[in-house]
Amino acid sequence: MDKYKYLVLVFIICAVTIVKAQGDETAAKNSLFYYSGYLGKSDKVEFNLQLTKLKVSGSYILEESGALFIFNGRMATDKSGLGVLIYTESNEYVASMEAKFISDENNFAKEIKGIWRGADGQSTLPIALKKVAELAYSSDRIPVNLSD
Repeated sequence: MDKYKYLVLVFIICAVTIVKAQGDETAAKNSLFYYSGYLGKSDKVEFNLQLTKLKVSGSYILEESGALFIFNGRMATDKSGLGVLIYTESNEYVASMEAKFISDENNFAKEIKGIWRGADGQSTLPIALKKVAELAYSSDRIPVNLSD
């Protein structure tokens, strides 16, 4: 009987580990993230980020001016950060951004910190974002709210 209980316990631990790992993989692969933070020291920004495997896309709005920017790029293969190209609504290239994800064991990309570089290659600004919400979806595109 003790051997049976031990095997059941091992099975449960393995199952929980697999489910947790799959959940983390989903969060890092197929998710929508919403952030709030700053571009530079004073420009408040609202930022949304969509991850589909290693593809990154999204947009952000500068709160004061209401200017909308669209971006796309790639996430690092180790899921540690991202690199994106940023465009205006009229598809004019304006900047690039390289940033690192700051994650906890149960909170993938809870913060993003990096550098925004203007199209001139000279101007740079720090960007610091904190996650406000997260929505993951399965391969069937059925939304799953991870915030609750």
